[in-house]
Amino acid sequence: MANQPAWWEEVLSLSQSAYLHVSRDQRIIDALGDTRMLLDREPAALIGMALPELKDIRARLGGAVAESLARQEIRPGETWGFEDGAGSYYGLADGSFVIKLTTAMKVDQGIIGRLADQLPIMVAYVDREFCFRFNNQAYVDFIGIDRESLYGRPVATVMTPASFERIQPRLQRALAGEEVTYEDRLTLADGRTCYFKVHYTPDFLEGEVVGLYAIIQDISEYRAMIQLLRDVHSSTNRTDIGPDKIVDQLLRDALAYLSLDIGLVSRIIDEQYILKWAASDVADLSPGDTFALGDTYCRVMLDTEDVFHTNAAGQDTRISGHPCYQTFGLETYIGTPLRLNGEVWGTLNFSSAQPRQEPFDQMEIELVRLIADAVERVITDEAEIEQVRQELDRMANKALRDYLTGLPNRAYLDQHVEALIDAHEARDEPFSLAVIDIDHFKRINDLHGHDAGDTVLQWLSGRVAESLREDDLVARTGGEEFVVVLRGTRTPGAVAVLERVREHVDAGRLTLEDGQSLQVTVSGGVSEHHRGETHAQLFKRADTALYTAKRNGRDRISCL
Repeated sequence: MANQPAWWEEVLSLSQSAYLHVSRDQRIIDALGDTRMLLDREPAALIGMALPELKDIRARLGGAVAESLARQEIRPGETWGFEDGAGSYYGLADGSFVIKLTTAMKVDQGIIGRLADQLPIMVAYVDREFCFRFNNQAYVDFIGIDRESLYGRPVATVMTPASFERIQPRLQRALAGEEVTYEDRLTLADGRTCYFKVHYTPDFLEGEVVGLYAIIQDISEYRAMIQLLRDVHSSTNRTDIGPDKIVDQLLRDALAYLSLDIGLVSRIIDEQYILKWAASDVADLSPGDTFALGDTYCRVMLDTEDVFHTNAAGQDTRISGHPCYQTFGLETYIGTPLRLNGEVWGTLNFSSAQPRQEPFDQMEIELVRLIADAVERVITDEAEIEQVRQELDRMANKALRDYLTGLPNRAYLDQHVEALIDAHEARDEPFSLAVIDIDHFKRINDLHGHDAGDTVLQWLSGRVAESLREDDLVARTGGEEFVVVLRGTRTPGAVAVLERVREHVDAGRLTLEDGQSLQVTVSGGVSEHHRGETHAQLFKRADTALYTAKRNGRDRISCL
């Protein structure tokens, strides 16, 4: 506003007005006019000051109006204006704004009320007894109590006791002459919980504080958006919680921001719509629930290949006759495809049976896209993690398996037996262990070669496994030695099982690659676990019983 013609300065002097040009971050960029009379400062002294440093209530209102409109209503490049004989506010295309102040405000308190009623922010005047003496129209509309009923009413009556207890010290500070600004989550008497940004400006009369102006902005939507953005960023980068919790948090934050009831992530396979994640307090939906894709709004959304939305489906000719509307009566819907590697993987959508008062705006549409990007990342990460997990499982399984026979190895056997020992000690669950050895295995290797020996080991592992019960275990612990573990089995039963194994081996014939036929026999030693006995002690007893069987002629079972 510099370099204005002389007549402009003359007009400013005659009108006893002042103009403050204020930046987006509420700092004064320029000042013109009679600022000494109105603000007790020369124009040059105001430049660079933060608007909250001024005591003038009109400046406070202007800043709050600009912040409110910039956050909720005004889009980049748009302008706005509120005018009154006492003060006016103008939003410029670059996001800055201008406050016009006049001396009329100082002599006519009624003008404050007329000005405040035009503003989109809430304004109240509170006396020293914490009672309302003025509420503008925005406050009346928000609180739901008429102006006459609010006049003289204690502030404490419009909110819960706990909320008033939090704000009372702030009111007291303002009535002591201090400017007070805060943001807080408060619960109103009607049960609504909202986030408010509040500024208290003391009202002085002849040096004494007679009351305060409260400039109040409902920033619940703003806070919800900020929380959503934070969660999108933090959740997708967290490693301490799994994908289920991450997606559930994203869905519930988005539902809170959009004021909807149902948030879903689906997997689309052919023409099936399969729920992967579901968040809702009103709908009985669970992961795994499956619907025909054609019976969902997502079919229409996938055909558009972009964010599809409606806020009154019953009046929307695109879907008013859709099976989903006829079955579920969902009035409000917004959804978008989820893609992995360029292909449709599924959908993200939010809905409600209630119609939405206002259509979805561009910010809400972009936020749905942002949530979709986050969910796609979670799905991708989950797929990669699952791939790694499967590989680790394969590696772990390989590490616990005998390379030749595929049977569990000694490492696996040790874990299994230790678990059975713990169960026996804690709950008196018995088990037995048997050691099996191939009779004359060295002779087989010497006569037919080690390849034939490997074939015998592989054949025998199958014959033994075929003879055991479902809960029994056979492991190869090295060379021609096998160990059988019989859960819930005492000595007589264990001996009977091992006799069945021995007989099944005896009855089989193994044909080698050169056409020769072999008969293989085995010997075994069986021991029942004694409480207090270690794995090593149990194995030693069974091994001793095995050698007894071998000394007694082989092809037999002994117990100890």
